[in-house]
Amino acid sequence: MSITEFLDSVEIAHFTSAEEFWERLHGLPNKDIAVIARTIFEERQSGRVNPVHSAFFFESLENSQFFHSVVSPYLNVLLQELDAIDLPPGDILELGSGAGVVACFLAQKYPEKKVVGIDLLPAVVATAQKLAQLLGLSNVEFHQQEIAGLRLGKTFGCVLSVALREEMSSGRQGSFGYFSAISELPNAIVASASPLSQCVAQHLADGGLYVSLERCHDVASIATWVGEMQSVGIAPMLENSTMLMFTGVLTGAEKMPLLLSTHADTRVDAESLLQWRMNGSNEMQSDELAIESRIYSQRAWRVVKATEFGIRDELGDAAARVYLLECDREGLVYFTTNRGAREIIFETSFGGAQILTNKFEHLLGELTYNPSVVDVRSITSL
Repeated sequence: MSITEFLDSVEIAHFTSAEEFWERLHGLPNKDIAVIARTIFEERQSGRVNPVHSAFFFESLENSQFFHSVVSPYLNVLLQELDAIDLPPGDILELGSGAGVVACFLAQKYPEKKVVGIDLLPAVVATAQKLAQLLGLSNVEFHQQEIAGLRLGKTFGCVLSVALREEMSSGRQGSFGYFSAISELPNAIVASASPLSQCVAQHLADGGLYVSLERCHDVASIATWVGEMQSVGIAPMLENSTMLMFTGVLTGAEKMPLLLSTHADTRVDAESLLQWRMNGSNEMQSDELAIESRIYSQRAWRVVKATEFGIRDELGDAAARVYLLECDREGLVYFTTNRGAREIIFETSFGGAQILTNKFEHLLGELTYNPSVVDVRSITSL
């Protein structure tokens, strides 16, 4: 059975545009569903992550079928990747199995294996069980349990987690506590164990494969996730891993790291991870990482002026920095935030920073009087 045929059998709704999604959503008989869904999507677009959202989207088979491709826009390309991976011997464990679509796909693909799905929310587990029954699958089972501290008493040939780490940490999407992802890498990659990485280490068999697709859009957040795994003896095989690219109806183009990992004594270092992220994922020049790589290259960019702005908005406290940089005859006005944004606002190939001074000062004036700005101070370095 092809992936398209499988998704059709699950009756997953497909939308060609955001307009089509909203039109069909507001056409549902239960008008409360549209109101609740819009509120949740607005929160998600603001960076708020709440595991309880899954209870709404997946609390019934009907909701799951309607919303799944929207709240999990990576579903189709993830199933394509899983279809191409040759899994090692042993049963399969999915942590944070949600409505059970991925687990049921694997159960159908590997009828000789037992697939176990674990999720925190009882209503969501019930939906997954209904889906397995609908598909006539007897080799998959779903259980309601907490991931942190999970002890199933056995190991699995394959452990899988999808968009789970962020929900377990209740983190913000794209929210970072530093201005340079690249300079943060050496610290990030030695992160201590997390409840998720500990659970994986507990249940992954020797010679087993851990497949993770987690929301780590910034290279330093990828490094932190890798560090959490490596602290429990699990390391990614970068040559087999990739940045998975997909387009969401509501979110547009996105990238998430699909990491294939195993028990290993060797560790991935910061430089290797950065090279994998840059060389293995077809970065465009507009990408924040490509811009930052230019700023933090071997060339001696000199800070002529720089200002930091303290920000308080609907997402909480944050900060932004604007730099006037110079290297030989080139000049840049570089904007960065501790939420992951990187942008070259102005640049010149002659005349150095002097050519851009007026534009730099004008930009500072605009930011200073922004109502979200609560503090302004000068800084002297990157």
